[in-house]
Amino acid sequence: VLAARRALVFAKELGFDRVVVEGDFANIITAVNGRLMDFSAMGHVLLDIKSLSSCFSFISFQHINREGNCVAHKLARQAANFPFLVWMESVPPDVFEVYQLDLLRMQ
Repeated sequence: VLAARRALVFAKELGFDRVVVEGDFANIITAVNGRLMDFSAMGHVLLDIKSLSSCFSFISFQHINREGNCVAHKLARQAANFPFLVWMESVPPDVFEVYQLDLLRMQ
């Protein structure tokens, strides 16, 4: 949920207008898409995500199995050691093989 919030802040900073957020934790996606108030420990972060969502002309939160996006999973693992690295228009060398496998699965 913290990664989703940070991704929205980053997308807003970059001036994106249309955003698709994919996550492999179905409960989080359901909570963000829901209309009910969330009183869990992360409820305030979910509320912030919903507030940030109003900054975009289009936003979609979708559940995707971890196997469906191995690149995101690999990058999330790296984020534990390197909290805020950004690659624009390139793929990190140690993720490239997983990236190619993801592309093959999409065909």
